Amino acid sequence: MNNSQVYILSSILNDMNNDSEKTVVENENGFVINTKVNYPNNIGLKSQKIYVDADANISKIEVLNDDGIVEMVMKFEKIDTNPSFENDFFNLDSIISNIDVNESDETLSIDSIIYPLYIPSGTVLSNEEKIQKDNGERIILTFDGEKPFLLVEETVKADKDFSIIPIFGEPTFLNDTVGAITDNSVNWISGGIEYYLVSDVMGKTELMEIANSISTIPIMK
Repeated sequence: MNNSQVYILSSILNDMNNDSEKTVVENENGFVINTKVNYPNNIGLKSQKIYVDADANISKIEVLNDDGIVEMVMKFEKIDTNPSFENDFFNLDSIISNIDVNESDETLSIDSIIYPLYIPSGTVLSNEEKIQKDNGERIILTFDGEKPFLLVEETVKADKDFSIIPIFGEPTFLNDTVGAITDNSVNWISGGIEYYLVSDVMGKTELMEIANSISTIPIMK
């Protein structure tokens, strides 16, 4: 709710309303609105360009860093401003009752180790360790160098029943899920694997860069 989000119209409107110094430039296709952005977990993102056509429809958003380089692009092919939903579409009890947790979907092994695409300069993978658990596997990747860190990948079992699990840290959006971030760690679950990333020397911004570079697609070293 506090972060800028390029795919949520209300967030885009909030960015425009909250920036008293925003600029509007007319072009041949409509207008380009320049505003500041608020990404607490990626402070390198500073501004955005909102491309609006002559009918006031948003067609594209570019998010730029402090050097004016585009880091993120969102293109809108169609926006439905008057969608229809079933009466119970947002009813939590109805949503939960329609979710089927299948034990056959459990991830019990990690076939291929998943490596981060981003590693800080002067840092290298120094050790890999695979540990067998009662119901699955745990892989510990140790990175040493100028900015050492530890990455743990662990299989998780889906609960049959919904339950509330306490977490430590601030909720934060990652590639395809929501994780928890503290001053020196990030924790999240994706594709049946739980990830735990920790470093004594790196801050939130660089930890998030590493975390966001970790895909569920196996990457070679």
